[in-house]
Amino acid sequence: MGLNGMGKSSVLQSLLLLRQSYQVNQLSGLKINGKYLELGNGSDLLAEQAEEEIIEIAVEGDENARTRFSYSPDSDLLKNQFYPDGISNQSVLFGEHFFYLSAYRIEPRDLYHIAEEGELRRKEFGNTGEYALHYLNVYGKQPIVNETVVFNSVEKPDLEQQTEQWMSLIAPGILPQVFVNPGLRTAELKFSFRQGKEKTNTYKSVNVGFGITYVLPVVISLLSAGPGDLLLLENPEAHIHPAGQRWLGELIARASAGGVQILLETHSDHVLNGIRLAVKKKYLDCGKAGVFFFYKDEYKHKVICPAFDPEGNLDVWPEGFLDEWDRALLELL
Repeated sequence: MGLNGMGKSSVLQSLLLLRQSYQVNQLSGLKINGKYLELGNGSDLLAEQAEEEIIEIAVEGDENARTRFSYSPDSDLLKNQFYPDGISNQSVLFGEHFFYLSAYRIEPRDLYHIAEEGELRRKEFGNTGEYALHYLNVYGKQPIVNETVVFNSVEKPDLEQQTEQWMSLIAPGILPQVFVNPGLRTAELKFSFRQGKEKTNTYKSVNVGFGITYVLPVVISLLSAGPGDLLLLENPEAHIHPAGQRWLGELIARASAGGVQILLETHSDHVLNGIRLAVKKKYLDCGKAGVFFFYKDEYKHKVICPAFDPEGNLDVWPEGFLDEWDRALLELL
């Protein structure tokens, strides 16, 4: 979390650069333009105040590691400099248990492309989440692997059923339906609404609220992820009402409680509150969640890491951290 331009996206971009480079050249060089990112060339990566002309990416945690790349201002491929403690090629970041949804996701339209069989089986939904629709159509009756995301106690919960449950919480009464035409390699997304015990007719996605389509791949990704998966999410709350954002935060927390590692970039206090409530309700252990607040002083980018207590409270609330609501109220008074 943090103001725009404080470095949140740079953290996710570092991981995406490593992954797209590994897929192209096994990390022999840093591929700046590729499947996940198009960032330009070396000069676009080097910090303006850098003391050395070096690009280095470090991962700190249970196993600290880093890798360093030589600098070339006009190239989009920076050669790897050997490092004895380099990032392991066994990292989940480079395997088939990695999922990424960018801030630019599918918008309402008449037809969407569908995935190849191998991509679908590996749950490669695409950066925009377009192929998640095809996955829901094909694997909708498959049981939920991560039981912590199951809403309400239901017998044999499946992906289709739980997608309807969570989408209806985020956008009350909404029921997504996907129709696939294998011959034309297209999918059509429609929505109906629950009215009491009845359902309305289906409506094209272009005739239903923008945010409902935008959030659907996020919900499908969270519900289909399993223990050991790594999921990167950019601004999942985009175009969603605050009440829906709160439920989205709870779904993210529940997925994490089941062993899915989620790196989330958000500006939403409502998403954060959904996570805090999940901690308070004991869906997620307070020690399994963390917040990173990015800010900048006069010279450097910095980060503060507020911690959760068992009641969902944060041990520190730094200035500028989701406090605009309080500031506005003070001005109104």
